[in-house]
Amino acid sequence: MQVGNEVIPQMNCLWSMRCTRLVYFYASLSIISRVREDPAFKEQQDEFLHVVEKYKAQIVEWQTQCDANYLMWSLLIEAEVYELRHDYHSSIQAYEAAIDHAQLYDYNLEIALLLESQAGFFIRRGARRGAVATIKDSIAVYSRIGAAGKAEQLVSRHEFLLSTFTTVRTRDVGVQTADSIGAIGNTQLRIEENERQEIRNLGEETANDRTMAWANPVSDRHNSVRQSSKTDLGLDILDLTSILNFSQAISSELKIEKLLLKMTQIILESAGPQSDLVRVVIEGDNSWCVAASGSSEGISATHQPVKEIEDETQKQVLLYTTRFQEVVFIHDLAHDDRFMITPTPRSVLSLPIVQGKQLLGVLYLEGKPQSFTERTLGVLQLFCNQVGISISNALLFRRVAKVSAANASMIESQKLALAKAREAEIKAKKAEAKAIENVRLKEEAARVKSIFLANVSHELRTPLNGVIGMSELLKGTALNTEQIDYANSIRVCADTLLTVINDILDFSKLEAGKMKLYSVPLNLRKTITEVVRALSYSNLGRGLETIEELDLHPSLLVLGDPVRLHQIFMNLLSNSYKFTSKGSVTIRAKTTREDQTSIELTCSVTDTGIGISQEQVTRLFKPFSQADSSTQRSYGGSGLGLSICKALIKVLNGKISLESQLGFGTTVSFTISFLKAAEGETSIDAEAVGNGFDALATWTSDTANQSYPQSSPLTFVDLSKISRDQLHICIAEDNPINQKIAVSFVTKFGFKSKAYSDGLQAVEALRRASKENYPFHLVLMDCQMPVLDGYDATRLIRKDEDPVVRSVLIVAMTASAIQGDKEKCLEAGMNDYLAKPVRANILKSMLEEYLSQSPKLINDLPQTALNATKPASNAAKNNRSQEDRKTSMSALGEEG
Repeated sequence: MQVGNEVIPQMNCLWSMRCTRLVYFYASLSIISRVREDPAFKEQQDEFLHVVEKYKAQIVEWQTQCDANYLMWSLLIEAEVYELRHDYHSSIQAYEAAIDHAQLYDYNLEIALLLESQAGFFIRRGARRGAVATIKDSIAVYSRIGAAGKAEQLVSRHEFLLSTFTTVRTRDVGVQTADSIGAIGNTQLRIEENERQEIRNLGEETANDRTMAWANPVSDRHNSVRQSSKTDLGLDILDLTSILNFSQAISSELKIEKLLLKMTQIILESAGPQSDLVRVVIEGDNSWCVAASGSSEGISATHQPVKEIEDETQKQVLLYTTRFQEVVFIHDLAHDDRFMITPTPRSVLSLPIVQGKQLLGVLYLEGKPQSFTERTLGVLQLFCNQVGISISNALLFRRVAKVSAANASMIESQKLALAKAREAEIKAKKAEAKAIENVRLKEEAARVKSIFLANVSHELRTPLNGVIGMSELLKGTALNTEQIDYANSIRVCADTLLTVINDILDFSKLEAGKMKLYSVPLNLRKTITEVVRALSYSNLGRGLETIEELDLHPSLLVLGDPVRLHQIFMNLLSNSYKFTSKGSVTIRAKTTREDQTSIELTCSVTDTGIGISQEQVTRLFKPFSQADSSTQRSYGGSGLGLSICKALIKVLNGKISLESQLGFGTTVSFTISFLKAAEGETSIDAEAVGNGFDALATWTSDTANQSYPQSSPLTFVDLSKISRDQLHICIAEDNPINQKIAVSFVTKFGFKSKAYSDGLQAVEALRRASKENYPFHLVLMDCQMPVLDGYDATRLIRKDEDPVVRSVLIVAMTASAIQGDKEKCLEAGMNDYLAKPVRANILKSMLEEYLSQSPKLINDLPQTALNATKPASNAAKNNRSQEDRKTSMSALGEEG
């Protein structure tokens, strides 16, 4: 019971194994035994029987699926429970049913256990003679299955009971030499012995008994005793020697073909002249087939289906044996009514080869009439019993060989698949490595390109700043009309070059997919009208008519990027005005689709200009391309306008098309979808979006997403409290021409200034001026300078111990106009940013704005740099200075 209590909680781990129900079975018998024998358990009989019923239910659960394996267990438990509940009649019936079921399926261990339990029941009920007989049967079964210890234990336990009663037994003895093999001297015909002598001899078997058990293993002992008179074989030493030689010869052969040939040869040699024909039949793929044949002419391996045998009698005998698994022994076919198909006189023996309950084959022999005897039959039955094991092993070996071959084939296939998988993996790794290398090269190329563009932008803007600045200074001097025209021409050329630079930068960032877009509320009608008004005014003197056909609601607000929309219309309208010498330029806009949340807008720009041929249309959207070289010479331009428009519209998830007829004009149409703005929102124009980004500085930013340390709050100098004639400006610029231009601009504005060639000189000048009580109030700081650049110089200023030096206003005035430069300036601690070339009016507007503003408290300059990269919908919520907006719009005008 203790073992059962420890094992049963873990049964779920072995739920599918038969031994789990065996545990429940023995645990139930243990509990019933303790309840029967222990008074303490007897008091709690109902509780323990409830546990037994629960265990029995586990057995019955499986019994419903396979009663052959479990019914005798549940019946034995029922018998024991009936006895505890004093229902002895039902108990006896349950015992008998359990024993019958176990005998039906040859469960010898269960038979012995059931007989032992039934004997215990008889003893407890006082039926001692019935108990003795049952105990003897139980001991006999235990001995038969080799449980000698258990048999001795029962003999010792019931020794008194067994010695009290005697019985008379009759034993039949063989008439030839069988007894001399097993029990020499045992010749008595009837023996009366007391129970003690019978117990000593219990389990001993005569040679005849052992022979019968071998010849017919499925028969029980009593059956063999009853049949012994009929089948006394009378085998002598020669027969047994032949059987042993036969067993030894075939036991080592595992190949079924060789086994059957060897078996046929041995039987043919053993039968001698008695047998003319030996055949062995086994089951083929679809039917029974003759696998081996032997006669006086020789032995051969065949594969002939039984149904195709020409000899009709032989076929019928074999079919009968395979169907009913019975021995066919005919002394003379000529006198047998069952198979008298042909009158040929001959003797036939057909024996089924059975292993357990499975028919493995048939042994068929033919000979002369009356040539086979009962002794021949007995020997061949022994042969068949022995060969059944060998055939079963050979068939199993063949199945194992087939499975092994299939496994070997599968392993080879798997090896091949594995080799292919490894090869594919190697290729994939190589491809991955190549892809990684390509990505690295692409990133490296992008980085180099970014550096190149930054350098080109800086190097081009620096001389451009000198050209534009000097042209403005030149125009500020006393000039005659011709000189003014020359100065204006210089300025126009510089502006044209600046436009080309901006187009290249725009195209590069669009090509790299790093163009940042903003989504802010905007008025479509107002946005288009602003661009049309600006360009129509500039082309008013050419006599061109500008027509607006805007089928848009005046108050319609959508979410979009007004700066990029400006840029698209600016490029398209500029092209139309440029290539149209007379006639008109028409701008149309209409709604093509609208729902509650979105609207689709189709816009077109139509001119009456020179037009182009259909062959040249596809070239126009390629970068640096125009209709032909003559167009470029006649009208100028970089050839990037339409390609930039196409790229921008693609980024905005729209599409663009162009229709043109040579000599009649061109129409460019594009369609873009917008989300509608929420009710109550106000429109933000391109000028306001400039608070969030600089149109000339939107390339890439490596620092925009970094986290910068928080700086302590700084209060900067309030220029509105300083008189204009006392305003002292420090100019840090390493280029002599740009230095001269900046000094000239500041001087013309009426302010005092001093210029220094690097950042270190500027820092030292700030400290000296503060000590001399004549401090600088504002610094125009170039970023790229020798010794100490503008970024490090600004950081030194912001960390200076002198509060006068630390609070000075710093405005970046640099040719670095790539995206990220503005943020980098703000992160270093600068207050504002101007991209070169710097216009005199832009600089003046910024200074005038600072002179009239109230002091600012800036807690976190790095966070300001991060905010500059956020969408303009957030940036518009921060009240930036008016000068930022003017600066961005001015830069936007240059970009367009």
